[in-house]
This record gives sequence, structure tokens and C-alpha cells, in this order.
Amino acid sequence: MANILLVVPDSDLKASLGFLLRSEGHTISFRPNLFEGPTPMDFDCTVLDMEGAGANIVQAKTFCRVFFPVILLADAEDDPLSTYAFRTLVKPLLGSTVSEAVRQALESRHLNVV
Repeated sequence: MANILLVVPDSDLKASLGFLLRSEGHTISFRPNLFEGPTPMDFDCTVLDMEGAGANIVQAKTFCRVFFPVILLADAEDDPLSTYAFRTLVKPLLGSTVSEAVRQALESRHLNVV
């Protein structure tokens, strides 16, 4: 399956998303925010909690463009990063919302490969 980066500072949300995505066969890596750890050059998709984006909105927008597709977990659909993300999911998350968004993000990534 895919190599997915979770940028999620909340430990409960991180554990829940990690369990869900691993159960679907994905390899998961974690970072508490966008700016700690190695540059994520080999990930197929990023799930980014808006809390992990930090205060530097310009760097967060750049991350979303460079490491597309990014699925943004936000408190509202009109989050400042929403226009830079592949998809914005409004918290709290229910059912298969994240799984479906990851599947679609991965499909879109492979469709753009020439």
C-alpha cells in the first residue's frame, strides 16, 4: 500500500489515525508538526492536523504545495490552508471519512504520474 505521513500533535488522534491507516495496510510515520524531523521526501500522502501546521502559514502553504496530496484536518472548511490541501476534513471525523480521502488522494497522485 502507501507510505503515509501523519502530522498530528494530539496523541489520541495520532493513535486513532495510525491504527485506522495501518489496518488498511499503509505504512505510517509520525511527526508532531511540520517543522520537526526529516524532510518527508518519500511519502505518498500526508494527513495534516491544522494544529501541527504551526504559526508560520507561509511555510505550511509551501509544504502543502510541495508535498501534495495533503489531507487537512481542520475545525472549519474555510481554514487558511484549505485551498492548498487536496481535501479538508472537518473535525470531529466520523466513519470512513479519512480512509476515503486517503484513497482518493493516492488515486489522484497516481493519475498525475506520467
